[in-house]
Amino acid sequence: MKRPLAPIALTLWLAACSADELAQQVKSQPCSPGGTLSCTCSDGSKGTTTCNADGTSVAACTSCGAAVSASGPGVGGGGPGSGGQGGSAGQPNGGSGAYTPEPGGPAHPPSAVYPNDPTPDGFAIVQQVAQAHPDWLLNSCKDKGGNNEFMNEVARRLRQLDTRWGLNWKRGVVGDLSQDVVDYHYGADPSDGSTNVYIIDMITDHCGSNPKAGWIDVTKATLDGNTVGKWTLAGQNLGP
Repeated sequence: MKRPLAPIALTLWLAACSADELAQQVKSQPCSPGGTLSCTCSDGSKGTTTCNADGTSVAACTSCGAAVSASGPGVGGGGPGSGGQGGSAGQPNGGSGAYTPEPGGPAHPPSAVYPNDPTPDGFAIVQQVAQAHPDWLLNSCKDKGGNNEFMNEVARRLRQLDTRWGLNWKRGVVGDLSQDVVDYHYGADPSDGSTNVYIIDMITDHCGSNPKAGWIDVTKATLDGNTVGKWTLAGQNLGP
């Protein structure tokens, strides 16, 4: 009478094993490759996105521009929110979706959707400034009696391409200016004071013996450290 228990137990064990494997698969592949998902655009309208081939990420939100919700843009003030697809740096008329420029602010919609799209790449400009003014780079550490000429010039040239570039209040503390960082405002909210920013460390070995031009996106590292960056021009004349 006890002999049939073994096949039953084996069947139950196999079922449990399959369930564990399925759970692991779902965890490692949260969306179905090629599948269409709904998303919220930076202007608050609803759009669609597509699950990428790896099943772990999605493309930018598209089909934006429908009626904006009464609550306003769907971008949170404390970190990355959903965004609409827009133009890239140097393409002021790019993008889709309703967008009303702020007075004196960005003239075009957000150009990236964190964390699915890459930050606009400004490394070439950092290199240009480093080549033109190596003395500014070597003297960029204020803790050692230097100044912010290098950082300000990089921000000035970036803003000639895209006014969403600016400087950064370290950890979101107004008055505590980062000395080797530029911010890119990806949100639909006003730029000044926004925490909807990519945070770019553009001087490696800053305050060290051999500072060099760099381009390191520290946005995720900053957020993982439970802090934020905050966009500013810090009262500097950095162009448009």
